[in-house]
Amino acid sequence: MIRRLVGTLAVLLLSQTVLAQGSAVAVTEAMVRAAEGLLATVDGGRDGTEQMLGIDRAGMLSLPFASDQRENWQFWPAARVGLPLEQMTAAQRKLVHELLTATLSAKGYLKAVHIMQLEQILDVLDEGGLPRSVDHYVLILFGEPSTAATWGWRFEGHHVSLNVTVEPGAVGVTPSFFGSNPAEVRSGPLAGFRVHGVVEDLARELVTSLDEARRRTAIVAPMAPSEIFTANLRKPRDQWDAWRTTLEPQGVRVGDLNEVQQHWVRLILDEVVGNYRPEIAAAYMASIDVPSLQFAWMGSTERGEPHYFRLQGADFVFEYDNVQNDGNHVHSVWRDPRSDFAAGALERHYQTSHR
Repeated sequence: MIRRLVGTLAVLLLSQTVLAQGSAVAVTEAMVRAAEGLLATVDGGRDGTEQMLGIDRAGMLSLPFASDQRENWQFWPAARVGLPLEQMTAAQRKLVHELLTATLSAKGYLKAVHIMQLEQILDVLDEGGLPRSVDHYVLILFGEPSTAATWGWRFEGHHVSLNVTVEPGAVGVTPSFFGSNPAEVRSGPLAGFRVHGVVEDLARELVTSLDEARRRTAIVAPMAPSEIFTANLRKPRDQWDAWRTTLEPQGVRVGDLNEVQQHWVRLILDEVVGNYRPEIAAAYMASIDVPSLQFAWMGSTERGEPHYFRLQGADFVFEYDNVQNDGNHVHSVWRDPRSDFAAGALERHYQTSHR
């Protein structure tokens, strides 16, 4: 089974590498093709056939772009709008993965797949009785897929929430959530496997490398928070966006760090923004004023103990929280205080002239 999975992923990685060499416009076109293909497979449901069978795939798959559900993102086990993988045909699931590989980098796609696969381990370990499965991930389209008009989509389930907004010449990908439970597999054939190991180790290397004065500035609390600050979990709707004004940058300014430490910050950014295709990630990276970011740490600096860190600037927030299950359960999210859910406000355009 593992050999088959590795072989499948190798083929997907190869196809993604080839696509990344093409025009940036091809990214949006590939999204549209996959989404339109999915809609075509459920068109039969529009005449009532599937409703008679008790499945309305057409109604489940698509909502208007202006739907209030578009900003109702969740990363915990919950009922979701959209069409779940478990109710899709094999052809429809294939198209979902084509949509993901059209948007995510090889690194980001592998991360999403690995997080989904961990649900099978969690199904064995979890004593809460919640059903866990790679089938419990849901796709929803918002608006009509088009290269000439605004639309969006979300792929979501436990510990994955990808929120994509597409406009002609621009793509927005925040909020972007990747979690992991367990953060580190500690037994069995996958013992030692860590989905977020790279970004966590980079941040720990950074904070422990600081001199005494800067470390005092960077470590803003001895205890880590139980949850990321920008989450909407258990918050009323009118409080979902409060973090935009209440979450203040803390810690040490990146521009005050030495050259090596600033390089580690850029590697952290690459782990976050680089989850998306180079044509998307490059535009974001070019817009981030790295020296003005602030790095804050909370909790222990020892590996395996609860901790939290954040990189924050005017239009960039990345939170990483590994606190639950005695520091073995990750929640991480990338937010844009100015442009979540709205690609048009980003004013980040593909640089096709350089391709």
